[in-house]
Amino acid sequence: LYAAEATNVDTTNVDTTNVETSNAAAISAAAKRLLNSTDTPCTILLLLAPSEFAATQQDMPGMTGTNLRSAITLQRESILPACDDTLALATANENPTGRVIALWTHADQLSDLFDAFAQYGLTLAAIAPRILALSANTKPENLLDDDGCHTTFVRSRQGVLEQWLQIKNDELEEKAYAEQWQAELAQFESEAMQRADKLSSYTLTGSRSIEPDYAFFPAGSLAISRKAQRGRQFKLAAAVLVGILLVAALPFITQTLELQMATARLDSNRAMSVEAREDQAVVVDFENRWGPINDFPDQDVATAMFRLQEVLAGEQLSSLELSEGLIRIQGTSSDPQAILQRLEQDPMFTEVVFSRATSNTRYYIDLRLATVNFEAYMVRYFPDET
Repeated sequence: LYAAEATNVDTTNVDTTNVETSNAAAISAAAKRLLNSTDTPCTILLLLAPSEFAATQQDMPGMTGTNLRSAITLQRESILPACDDTLALATANENPTGRVIALWTHADQLSDLFDAFAQYGLTLAAIAPRILALSANTKPENLLDDDGCHTTFVRSRQGVLEQWLQIKNDELEEKAYAEQWQAELAQFESEAMQRADKLSSYTLTGSRSIEPDYAFFPAGSLAISRKAQRGRQFKLAAAVLVGILLVAALPFITQTLELQMATARLDSNRAMSVEAREDQAVVVDFENRWGPINDFPDQDVATAMFRLQEVLAGEQLSSLELSEGLIRIQGTSSDPQAILQRLEQDPMFTEVVFSRATSNTRYYIDLRLATVNFEAYMVRYFPDET
């Protein structure tokens, strides 16, 4: 938490509904009372009820770090379409199974809490779900939090979330919801489960750690961290400058000093370009990963079906298959050759042929959509399979 001492404040005794501005003020006031006897400067890790967070699950095999977070952020509107508010994201940098649990919370809530704590001269460094404070970050663990309003089940392995289930207690009174909830938990009934359903469950007896990947850092906290880092860098730069001036005062090493300064500038320019190159690599990697999905040929099935309906008007169709731009149709007609000619004349279709010899009035015709080129798509993205 970027401080000499970290203090944990639990909000079990505070209203567990969404933390609005009034609740933020109440929480910060409670924290101030708890810390009145502490003179040592400290930063605060605030543990909130699990109901203050939303959890989503995505399959992201092979994606890690910045790529993983960027991919989840890009899918935010489809993952949580009903939420128009600005959200903050927290997730592990990687998951060996490829199944990623992402935690979300309101960004405004983080700012409100940080500002409320700042009014009392307190630094709110991070916010996290309190249920994660029960985890020892070692073997697989099953944790259950029940605050009387919501029940949350969490399964983690070595600090990485594998499952997050949450339900309102009122819904458990309905048989269908209750049965579904019990069915989800039944698969873990043979394993130990740590329950937290009262204040004493979260009583801190020592230092309590939270996996940093699942902590939310307010913008104000990040700004303080960056400012402190810039201060350290400035002091270091000042010390280096003094050393350079002292060395420059010695004429017999002037040439050596100039060479050292030139080398330092070169290294600085290289270092300044590292981030840009990394960002470029991220963009290229993202395009390579999602290109096969974005560039998948659009077969425009609806238009093709309407066009076939126009061409085959009055004819009997018994079978139709559409795969990778290839259409196979079977049916009966008094004049199959006329159907073939009409399809050949339509610009939407190409490579129109009888796939099998006609038998009296029965016909078998293969044709392709003129606008769909699966062969080029496969050559570009899957050359080894062509």
